[in-house]
Amino acid sequence: MDDLSAHLRTVTRLTFLFLSLCCIGWAIWPAYQSLFGGLGIGAVASLVNASHLSWKVQRIGANAAEQGSKRNKLGFLTRACIGLLAVVLATEYFSFSLIGTVVGLFVAQLATLILGFRSKSRTAASHSSDERGENN
Repeated sequence: MDDLSAHLRTVTRLTFLFLSLCCIGWAIWPAYQSLFGGLGIGAVASLVNASHLSWKVQRIGANAAEQGSKRNKLGFLTRACIGLLAVVLATEYFSFSLIGTVVGLFVAQLATLILGFRSKSRTAASHSSDERGENN
């Protein structure tokens, strides 16, 4: 589970980097403030969803390690409601872009996907066939 925590920390850092880029875009291009605001709210909701999913996975892992019979779910409904709340806040309360908010909802998931590919390629590159003595 330590690997999951490390990945979540990296996803959090990448999301904060994306949020800072949204703030810079908000300041540089005032005509697109609605888009950058929606991207920011979507990214925050995406990070909350990633944190919630990580917490649920850790709970399920702990329950499986204890060999508990309690059935745990990943909480799709909760994460869908967080995304819906972000969309409603962005469009109705702040009048931000719906498209920007929906795109922002995928920031943490995209960062997780990229980190997964990067970690997979690093693992494959570090395990050469020389380790087993095949090329000696």
